[in-house]
Amino acid sequence: MPSFLIKRLAQAVLVIWLVSLITFTVVNLAPGGPSILANMSFSEVERERIAADFGLDAPLHLRYLAWISSALRLDFGSSYQYSMPVGELIADRLPNTLLLGGAALLISVLVGIPLGVLSATRRYSVLDYLATTFSFFGLSIPAFWLGILLIMLFGVTLNWLPTGGLSASRGFDLLDRLTHLVLPASVLATVTLPNIVRYTRSSMLQVLGQDYVRTARAKGLVDRVVLYKHTLRNALFPVVTVIGLLVPQLLSGSVITEQVFAWPGMGRLAVQSALARDFPLVMGLSLVASILVVMTNLIVDMFYALLDPRVKLE
Repeated sequence: MPSFLIKRLAQAVLVIWLVSLITFTVVNLAPGGPSILANMSFSEVERERIAADFGLDAPLHLRYLAWISSALRLDFGSSYQYSMPVGELIADRLPNTLLLGGAALLISVLVGIPLGVLSATRRYSVLDYLATTFSFFGLSIPAFWLGILLIMLFGVTLNWLPTGGLSASRGFDLLDRLTHLVLPASVLATVTLPNIVRYTRSSMLQVLGQDYVRTARAKGLVDRVVLYKHTLRNALFPVVTVIGLLVPQLLSGSVITEQVFAWPGMGRLAVQSALARDFPLVMGLSLVASILVVMTNLIVDMFYALLDPRVKLE
């Protein structure tokens, strides 16, 4: 186990470094420059002074070395548009994105796994066809269109739920936060839920056809014991892998969902920073997102050993 952890951590560091290098190169070589340099009221001399103040006149490789050395000290620079440290901006928005993504993932797991199990155990039934139809619906419908539809239905027509924002009150109100979370979390869960349903159903059908399951039934074990003790645990093995792979999908989906529902998270901040060509903020958000994805996949690898003792991590 220790050697496995060291190897996986080394791979994680390499992946994060490559992401930072590619992102920095693409962002800085893109046509145009930061929006602060596009202000027509500035003279050419003032633009050159601003570029020198932010270090934009230095060669690309020197700018990257300066950025990565600062990032290693957890200093991601200062945002061009907000004139604030990037670390403070991300620390302010990260909990909101984790709350939204965590709620969506929780809904997907709590609904998707039981629905996939029922769909597999009642194959070709009405429930199976409904689950399959719902999965195709969730995979094909655009998140922004579903978000607008839910806002029109539950926010405008029925007036049951708030249509945007994190909270309506200045202080912390749990019920208020939950009501604001329902619609965006439901939209984001629609993106990930179909994958969990489909993989759970497929994995369950594969395991139900194994010889040891037929042997367990031939020994007279009741269906509930066969299902939960001999089938479900083995069927969850690939599902856990899929859940880990859904984290990038949740992060990318949060960009659209946060925009539609004016949710003050990292996704909305990423859109604003990209439109303003706010290089330090784009780099900081990309680095944090890559760390979240890499660490999540590392945690998923740890679960393999818990679900299947045959897996030898060393």
